[in-house]
Amino acid sequence: MDLHLVSTKLCPYVHRAAIALREKGVPFERREIDLKNKPDWFLQLSPYGKVPVLLADGVALFESIPILEFLDETHPPSMLPADPFARAHQRAWAEGAVELTRSQWNLLAAATPADRDGAAAAFGSTADRIERALEAGTIPAAGFERVHVTLAPALYRFGVVERGLGIELLDPSRWPRLRALASAVGARPSVTETVAPDYATVLCQRLVDRGSLLARETRQA
Repeated sequence: MDLHLVSTKLCPYVHRAAIALREKGVPFERREIDLKNKPDWFLQLSPYGKVPVLLADGVALFESIPILEFLDETHPPSMLPADPFARAHQRAWAEGAVELTRSQWNLLAAATPADRDGAAAAFGSTADRIERALEAGTIPAAGFERVHVTLAPALYRFGVVERGLGIELLDPSRWPRLRALASAVGARPSVTETVAPDYATVLCQRLVDRGSLLARETRQA
């Protein structure tokens, strides 16, 4: 199957698709676009004007979760567990992964104390839910399945901003399981090797340019 992934450098949802492709050992080509200057050919493929778009034998597929489902159906084995209850739980936690990704970014990018405090509360609630799911085993603490693919871009970012900007979002006393998962997933080759070589530099600079309060505070500490 001829696969082309349309992407942007920092998009976490593109990262999901690329991780799944790498885990499955499926060859693909990647084409990066500028979302601020979307080409006409891209707008004809993506109804919402968003990435990722996966061109599979010339057919455009969009939205990361349906792309993951398609890859599981066309390139077995599936990354979902065999048990139907576990499969349902992992599909449901895709929404938790979106919440984590969004609340993480909002906290990192907050430029004022008020924005930071509101974002920190939202992030804390989301991280608490995931920590409880890890404790209960609803999200497996080990292995690498569909739920880990959906969480992986956000988990990887924790390490990037900690190393690059000194921002430690995951307090080990409050979220020990989530922090351990972030460390394990963030070091997985399919996660680290499916971002651009300058991903960390670009991400950290983007946050500085946006006036990230957390970045300013850590630099002043």
